[in-house]
Amino acid sequence: MQTKTHNNHYRIYIRILLCLALVFLFLIAMTGFAAAETKTGTVATTALNLRSGPGSNYTSLGLLSINKVVIILDETYDTSGDKWYHVISPAGTEGFVSAKYIEVNNNAEYQHDGDFEAYLTSQGFPESYKPYLRQLHAQYPQWIFKAADTGLDWESVLSAESKIGTSLVASSSPASWKSMAEGAYDFTTGKYIEYDSGGWVCASKEIVAYYLDPRNFINPIGAFQFLTHSYDETTQTKEGLQKVIKNSFMSGSFPESGYDTYADVLMEAGKISGVNPYVLASMILVEQGSSGAGGCISGTVSGYEGYYNFFNIGAYKSGSMSAVTRGVWYASQSGSYGRPWDSRYKSIVGGARFYGAQYVQQNKNTLYFKKFNVMNGLSSVGTGQYMTNIQGAESEAASLRNGYTDSLSDPITLIIPVYKNMPSEACEMPGDGNNNNYLSSLSVEGFSLTPEFSRYVSDYELVVDKSTSYVNVTAKTSSSSASMTGAGKATLAGDTTVINIKVTAPSGDVRTYSITVSKAENGQSQQGETKLSSTEYTFDDCVRGIGEKVSYSTFVKKVTVTGGRLEVVNAEGSAITSGTMSTGMKAVLYDSKGEKLSEYAVVIRGDTSGDGKINSADALAIQKHIVESRPLKNTYLDAADINGDGRVNSLDVLYVQKHIVGSYTIVDKA
Repeated sequence: MQTKTHNNHYRIYIRILLCLALVFLFLIAMTGFAAAETKTGTVATTALNLRSGPGSNYTSLGLLSINKVVIILDETYDTSGDKWYHVISPAGTEGFVSAKYIEVNNNAEYQHDGDFEAYLTSQGFPESYKPYLRQLHAQYPQWIFKAADTGLDWESVLSAESKIGTSLVASSSPASWKSMAEGAYDFTTGKYIEYDSGGWVCASKEIVAYYLDPRNFINPIGAFQFLTHSYDETTQTKEGLQKVIKNSFMSGSFPESGYDTYADVLMEAGKISGVNPYVLASMILVEQGSSGAGGCISGTVSGYEGYYNFFNIGAYKSGSMSAVTRGVWYASQSGSYGRPWDSRYKSIVGGARFYGAQYVQQNKNTLYFKKFNVMNGLSSVGTGQYMTNIQGAESEAASLRNGYTDSLSDPITLIIPVYKNMPSEACEMPGDGNNNNYLSSLSVEGFSLTPEFSRYVSDYELVVDKSTSYVNVTAKTSSSSASMTGAGKATLAGDTTVINIKVTAPSGDVRTYSITVSKAENGQSQQGETKLSSTEYTFDDCVRGIGEKVSYSTFVKKVTVTGGRLEVVNAEGSAITSGTMSTGMKAVLYDSKGEKLSEYAVVIRGDTSGDGKINSADALAIQKHIVESRPLKNTYLDAADINGDGRVNSLDVLYVQKHIVGSYTIVDKA
C-alpha cells in the first residue's frame, strides 16, 4: 500500500509540473506576442484632444501634450474619411486621437553605415549628437543633416538667452520653468513679474537650457525646428499647405475679393517673400490660434478698426498699450512692407516680406534660428528674435510637420546648430517644484563680509587676522523647502580658504554662494558678541522691571549695549528718542552691521492703556476685560496681571486702586 500511494503521489506531482510548464510557456508566448504587436505613437502637436470617439464632434477626455507617447490599439476613420487612432494615454485613459497629429514609432534599428558615419564627422557633429542622428536616419534615411557651426561657447549663449525678458513662459507653466532671478520675481509680494500681456513671465535658466539644446529635438517631430524656411516650389505645394491649415480658420474661403482661399494667398506670399508658405501658415496658427481668435486679426480693435497683423509683428506690451493694441497700431502706420495693412491680404503678404527680409535672409532661416539668433555673433544673441516664447519653435515645428505628413520619406534638409563646450549629455527638463535656491541671510559670526550680503550676489570675500583658526558661517534659505550644505564651523587650514554654501531648490536646481577667506597681518579681528545687559531690567521675550513714569533717557542710560545698538520704537513702529516709556513699545537690538537681531516688548505692570502711567483708566480697562466687554490682548494683558499670578481678576483691580490712592505701590521686579 505504501508503494502504491507513493507512486500515485509521484504521478500527481508530475502532472502538476507539466501543467505549470504549459501555463508558463503560454504566458511567455502571449507576452512575446503582445510585445511584438504593441504599437506606439508620439504626440506631434502642442496640445491634442483625447476624444471619446473617432471624430472632433466627440467629447474631449483631456489634452495630451507634445512628445507624450500613446499605445495604439487600432485605427478607424470618421465620416469625412480622416484617420483616427484608438489609443491608451500615458495616464491609462482609453480614447481616440486624430492620426495626423501622431508620429507612429516604427522602432527602426540603425545598421552601421560607414559612409553615414564619415558624413556626420565631416559635418562637424559632436559625438553626443550622433546617437540621435543615427536613430532619425534609421527612420528617415532620405533626410539630410547639416551642421551649422555657431562658433559660440555654450555657456555664453545660455547666459545671454537667460537674461531677464529675453525668453518667456506662460504664468501657468510649472514653477521650475519660471525664473526667480533679480527682476523676474518679487520676494516681497511673492509674485512673478509680468513681462508681456497675458501673464508671460521670465523663463528659468534651466528650461532655457532644455529648449536651447538641439539634441532634445533631433527626433521626428522636433526636427522640423531645423527645416530650412526658404521657398521651394518643387516641394512646397498648395495640397501640402492645405494639410497645415486643415480644420483651422484658414481652411475656409478667403474673406476678401481676389482670392478663393487662404491657401492661395499664402502660396503667393511665399513666392513673393521667398519664404516657405508652410512656415508662414504655422506661424499664423501659433500667433492667432487655430480658431483665429487672436485680437490682432479681428479688425475691430477700438481706434484701429480695419487693420490687421497676422504675424503679430511689433505686438508686445509697451507703456499703456497692450500687445494687441500695439500690434494693430504697428499695422496702421505707413512704412515698409506695404504698411498700412488695412486688409488681410496686405497683412499676410507684408508680414511674409518682413519675415523674409528680417529673418530668412539674415541667418535666421529656421524656426530654431528665429527664436535663438546664434548665427550672427555673440553680440546678436538674445536680440532680433521673432518670439520670446521659449516654446515657440517647438509649437510651430509640430504645426509645420503637418504639411509634410505625406512626404516624410522625401529628402528634407535640416540645419542643426553646434556649439563649443557643450554639456556631455543633453540638458534635461527641470523637475518639479520652484527654483528658489536663494539665501535670505548669510554672515560670518564676528566678521563683516565684502560686499554686504544680497541674495543675488554669490561671491564674497573676508580678510581675517593670521591668528584666526576658524570661522562660523550662518545662513538661512529663502524657501523652507530648499536644502542647504556648507554652513557652520569652517577650519582655516591655509592662507586662503574657500567656503561654499550650496542651496538646492525644490526643483533640484543648485546655487552656490562662495566666501573666500584670506589671512593677513592686518586682517579683521573677531568682533565681540552683540548683547544687552542691565542691573535694573531683564530681557527675555519682554523687557521687565520698568516702573511707572520712567523716561526714555533714564531707560537707555541703565542699559549697556555691547557690539551693536539699541533702538526703542512706539506701538506704531516709529523710533523714539524722548518721552515716557510705556506698555506696547519695543526695544530693538541691532548688530554693528545694522542687522536686527532681536526685539523685546515693553511691559509696565498696571499700564494697560499704553500711556506710561497708572490711573483710574487702567483700573477700568481691567474691569472691562474681566466682564469681557473689551478684552485686553498681548502685552496689555500682561500688564494687567499686577501680582504676576498668571490671572487677571478683581484682585488686580484692587491693587491698581490702592496704587492710585497711595496705600500700595506696584513694583515690577526684574
